[in-house]
Amino acid sequence: MKHLETSYLTHDGLQLYLQAWLPESPKAGLLLIHGLGEHSGRYAPLVDRLVAEGVAVFTFDGRGHGRSVAGKPDAYFASFRDYLEDIDALFGKVLAYLPGLPAFLYGHSMGGGMAAGYVIRYQPQAAGVILSSPAIKEAENTSKLLIAVSGLISKWLPRLKALKLDATQISRIPEEIQAYLSDPLNYTQAIPARTAHEVYHLMQVIQADAASFELPVLVVHGTDDGLTNPKGSELFIQKAQSEDKTLRLFPGGYHELIHDHDREELIQTVVDWVKKRLGDK
Repeated sequence: MKHLETSYLTHDGLQLYLQAWLPESPKAGLLLIHGLGEHSGRYAPLVDRLVAEGVAVFTFDGRGHGRSVAGKPDAYFASFRDYLEDIDALFGKVLAYLPGLPAFLYGHSMGGGMAAGYVIRYQPQAAGVILSSPAIKEAENTSKLLIAVSGLISKWLPRLKALKLDATQISRIPEEIQAYLSDPLNYTQAIPARTAHEVYHLMQVIQADAASFELPVLVVHGTDDGLTNPKGSELFIQKAQSEDKTLRLFPGGYHELIHDHDREELIQTVVDWVKKRLGDK
């Protein structure tokens, strides 16, 4: 397995950190989109299994995240549309690097919402999409007044630290929570107002336009996820017009299934799904 590191200059002049893991004889490619506050280096167990099956994995640290920030990560981005444009450019690079081979998308949490939104807006030539604990629907009983106020704060104080995420909800394993909190490439403070509002806006787009999603899709979600709403995954599967669509719920699972008790089952589910779309047994 070969590991590559490079950078990409976005349409508006930002430098994003990219990395890839390549098998000797790739059968397919996959662009992995990480979640809010984390970075692209947190998926080693999944990457190792995919590469062993001949899938080249490409990924990046998104705007405001990980090594794509000159100083410390701040999880800030001004528009989800910019994020989708980044994804489009990088997915294009995956297709160009592996001409003629199928390419998949994998998105976790906010990255899952971004992957779904990207497919809806850009209709890419992807072989399939995996959405892990995707951000598709806001929490139940979210106040309309709170949403309105957050929009105003986003406009006038975009970098105000507005939304604190509970790190204890990522996993049922204490050591995984501690590893997350002690990783300097993770952003663990309150999320900027603009970022939070843009993620909310993205979720509204997905809910409204999910019927235009027609690619093969696997959605995985823990039933006890306290950070993204599992009902959003159910809603998405209901609305998506894909002929090939699967929802796999993990009873009791928390937000980061890849760092929870269900890790091996989650990875096997993803690998089996990809292999089946490649015609492998």
